Amino acid sequence: MSDTLDLLLAGAIRPGVYRWASRHSTARLAARAERSGWRSFVLAGRDLADKDALLGALADTLGFPAYDGRNWDALLDLLRDLSWAPTQRGWLLIWDDVRHLGARAPRDLAVALDVLRDAAAFWGDTDTPLTVLLRAAGRSVQSVPLLRG
Repeated sequence: MSDTLDLLLAGAIRPGVYRWASRHSTARLAARAERSGWRSFVLAGRDLADKDALLGALADTLGFPAYDGRNWDALLDLLRDLSWAPTQRGWLLIWDDVRHLGARAPRDLAVALDVLRDAAAFWGDTDTPLTVLLRAAGRSVQSVPLLRG
């Protein structure tokens, strides 16, 4: 499928938050990760207009426990736990259509990216890393490193 994705899933590329440019579908990327022992989640970003919508979508997508506080601190705490989402090799969050939140609520996107980076760093040196791939990001996240797959 993708040499870059294979390298990422094998641990040859450091876990983190990346813009992802690929002609492969989100479903195909998620399936490839699952076959490699990773737990994958796909966040549909087309309708995300603000922080509340993003936090709700993340809670639904990742299956957060009922005690989710629906704020930035709670999001980071939950992303540093993930005990309800067991995995063999790691977690892959694929956030599709990131540009929509960037256009509607750029500050909320910036904070969300900081939280995701912190969570990825927390898991980075473990046997079960967290990586976030941002698809269709547009200009909203130019500072995020780019991977092509």
